[in-house]
Amino acid sequence: MATGLVAGRKCLGAALTACAVLAGGATQAAEPAALKVCLLSHNAPYSTRDDERGFDLDTAKAVAAALKRPLVLVWTDNNPHIDEIDDSDFPVHKLAKGACDVILSMPGPASDTLRDSPKLALGENYYGAAFELLSCDAAAPNRLRSLRGKTVAIQSQTVAHFAALSVKATPSNYFSLDAALEGLRKHDTEAALLWGPTTGWRLNNDKDKTCGFVAGYEPPAAVRWNLSFATRKDDEGLRGEIDAALMALKNSGELKAIAARYGVPIHAPFGETYSLRALNDLQQGR
Repeated sequence: MATGLVAGRKCLGAALTACAVLAGGATQAAEPAALKVCLLSHNAPYSTRDDERGFDLDTAKAVAAALKRPLVLVWTDNNPHIDEIDDSDFPVHKLAKGACDVILSMPGPASDTLRDSPKLALGENYYGAAFELLSCDAAAPNRLRSLRGKTVAIQSQTVAHFAALSVKATPSNYFSLDAALEGLRKHDTEAALLWGPTTGWRLNNDKDKTCGFVAGYEPPAAVRWNLSFATRKDDEGLRGEIDAALMALKNSGELKAIAARYGVPIHAPFGETYSLRALNDLQQGR
């Protein structure tokens, strides 16, 4: 009787056992499933497809390595001119349909950013980001309230406009981040209040270092968000694994090191973040 037929009958006889013996071959361990991460093609400093770089992309590599899973990048073309934190084109539909397993750097709370995606859930917050205060004066005051009566560069249609008005500053609207930074450098404004991650990335690639983030600034709740990651709601096991991997990256300092490569200022997750109440508290001086 042929060896292959004997091996096949033995497998058939072991009805409820995992008989993985192949005729004439050895048992092989199954390859771990790939971790498929959805990324936007034109989303510096988080991800850029042309050079396959970015804060989210490098974080995804570190998470996949921690989970001992191969990494697959699932790219989505996007409009690179989105400015507001809650106005985005995250590929949530791809995630919901199973084209990928996770999206990184998703702002919370889920009741806002996932309100139209009932099949998705957020993991634990793993960093915070904010509108940061910038100046060309090394001795600039580091509190938002110090902007009272000053002209402040802000990017049009962002919450920074309302924050500047709340502390009785005069917002000077610019229609791009580069224009706002140029206005600050030319001293057309006395300060700037701009989204930290994208601004830090611009400054990191800028030879002119005369202007930058104000040291010691602590963003108030009205201008800060916590960032998490999204998975399908049913993927509880995977969500727990990614939570643990990101916590390890944070505790080891590797997450901060990845962010520093792209000039991204990250904070520990905040206890309170943007809300209409927080904006009102800022206006009332609370």
